[in-house]
Amino acid sequence: MTPLLIGVTMGDAAGIGPETIVKAFPQVKPGRCRLFVIGDAQEMKQAAERFNPKVEIIPFDDPLDLPESSPSQILVLDRFRISPQGYSYGKPQASTGELAYQSILLGAELASKGLLSTLVTAPICKESLHLAGHPFDGHTGLLAHLTQTTDYRMTFSTKDLRIIHTTAHMAFKDVSPLITKKRVFDTIKIGYQHLQDLGVEQPRIAVCGLNPHASEAGIFGSEDMEQVLPAIQQAQALGWDVVGPEPGDAVFIQAFKGKYDLVVAQYHDQGHIPGKLMAFDSGVNVTVGLPFARCSPDHGTAFDIAGQGVANPINLIEAIDYALLLAR
Repeated sequence: MTPLLIGVTMGDAAGIGPETIVKAFPQVKPGRCRLFVIGDAQEMKQAAERFNPKVEIIPFDDPLDLPESSPSQILVLDRFRISPQGYSYGKPQASTGELAYQSILLGAELASKGLLSTLVTAPICKESLHLAGHPFDGHTGLLAHLTQTTDYRMTFSTKDLRIIHTTAHMAFKDVSPLITKKRVFDTIKIGYQHLQDLGVEQPRIAVCGLNPHASEAGIFGSEDMEQVLPAIQQAQALGWDVVGPEPGDAVFIQAFKGKYDLVVAQYHDQGHIPGKLMAFDSGVNVTVGLPFARCSPDHGTAFDIAGQGVANPINLIEAIDYALLLAR
């Protein structure tokens, strides 16, 4: 059987992406898949020299012709160079934003053409993207733009639980107008289909209310009774196992104990705070709804520790493991 092919964008060079890559790749069991990095081989060589001298960087330039490699070698599809002004660790800057952007563009192109089983993206800095002239909200919005996808959702995933978000990267004042029956139902539907694709035949889904205590029958707002509940009822009418609206301060502990396969969070922090509290080192960010499988470590560039050699690669390893699950 041909090994699954996974491309990993190198992320923001001023962060911990390259460091975690040179630490993580040798820990992936041989034979499970073929991995390669999309980015700048020169920068990856510097990362290897600094953070894992036992690995060798092997540049190549044709995604249809991967060289043979050993577990101690990391293949890099070498298409880009950091801009002449260079960069400094630990801060947003246009040069690293542009490199990250170009790597994502190529990764999306390869995945869209079916040349990758899954695309894994190392962390980027949104401010660096903006400084480079690319005003996206991060990977999720950028990949949706590149693939002209309108119906997609951010999902915080572990092996045991997924948290899908009705809204994600936006100011809190903009959240409430987007909590509509249609958008909530579409989120449930996308999550339900994602779980079925992963082999969960009858997904058990809990839907969070938007307001404290799921509005207490309208005492704390009208959105849960007027928008969230009708969306849940629409899903239930299809025979799906969906409950709610559930209070956000109670439902996640039930989910992590195994009561639900998926929780629908109405906004970013409602889902990400409990997710990262319970699974900070193993959480994976999955963009559900794209025409190809994409996931990422669910942490940022960690500018505060970038360049110090102390970054933990476990989250990237988990993302690669999840990429294999998505691909299969």
